[in-house]
Amino acid sequence: MNLKNHYKLGSVLLLILSTISTMGFIFRGESEKLLIQSSIDEVEVLKQKLSNFTLNDGEEYKLINSALKKNYTISFSGKIIDFDTLVIGKGDNRYLSSFIIINRDSIIFNRITRGNKQTSIKHDLKLTNNLGIDIERSLKSTVVTIINEGDTLKIDSDFTGMNSPFVRSSGSTIQVNNFEFKTAEYDADVFIFGDSYVNCASPERWPYYIYNQDLTFLCDGLPGGKSNDAYDFMVSAFSVHKPQYAIWCLGMNDGSDEQEANPKWKSYVQKVVDLCERNNVTLILSTVPTVPSRNHEAKNKIVRQSGYRYIDFDKAISDGKGNWNEGLLAKDGVHPSRLGAEAMANAFIKDFPEIKNYK
Repeated sequence: MNLKNHYKLGSVLLLILSTISTMGFIFRGESEKLLIQSSIDEVEVLKQKLSNFTLNDGEEYKLINSALKKNYTISFSGKIIDFDTLVIGKGDNRYLSSFIIINRDSIIFNRITRGNKQTSIKHDLKLTNNLGIDIERSLKSTVVTIINEGDTLKIDSDFTGMNSPFVRSSGSTIQVNNFEFKTAEYDADVFIFGDSYVNCASPERWPYYIYNQDLTFLCDGLPGGKSNDAYDFMVSAFSVHKPQYAIWCLGMNDGSDEQEANPKWKSYVQKVVDLCERNNVTLILSTVPTVPSRNHEAKNKIVRQSGYRYIDFDKAISDGKGNWNEGLLAKDGVHPSRLGAEAMANAFIKDFPEIKNYK
């Protein structure tokens, strides 16, 4: 099967971000400057919604790219011309990617963690004429609804999803009415981008304590995510809505510092600075907690001397050299414990008290 990726139908906005800069940050406290030269980037910004197209055998369509894991719905509707297999999901090969395979007699749920967790159920759907699929994700659970020829299946699932929603045909032809990623997350005026530390569902992650105060913000955290991943998510998010604040919480997975901060991390921080300035969004940086296996002291020096506001997570939980305060580091030696997450949440509110205005 020759799989074809269809982006043109979605009117992909190809952003050629050709900002070439040798200025870097402007340091207000010292005369030191961070010299960075940014290369040309191409970021594909996909739509939230596609309508009125034919999905043929071997074709795939994708929607907007993000690491959103809560409070969204993926909707698909169309008329079946021929049917063999249809795959619909959010992400393919990243941690927490989830997808559903529908064939003539089974529905197969797939969720990627450290392996591919797969659950299969039999169905009696006719799979002719009109087909509707809704994947409704809340904070910690998902309900999948499939409607076909008067039959309705509602299935509880551990579908989480990561990166772009997609739909793919193998041996099927469907005249698609609507394929859409719906979420109110993009309506927020505070956008937070991060890695596995940025998660609202776990009490061992600091956003949990902000979210449970009924405060409103976009929470875009990719487990294992690096700065280049989050930058792509930021560009996509800004195409939907330009918030008042963007909070950048990346660096843990961008390499351990030696004598100086990781060059790729520095490059992407500069890109984020430029992107926020172009879109009139107030950028707030954050320090990266040093852990026993990863040194981030040079990154944190840059953040503290940048002249930009920042959340000092590192100071809130450690001495800055990888020695965390007692009871704040989880047994894995990388992530915070519940007490550590609470300390980080307190630092967030202390350094960014404006969040209390967004209920």
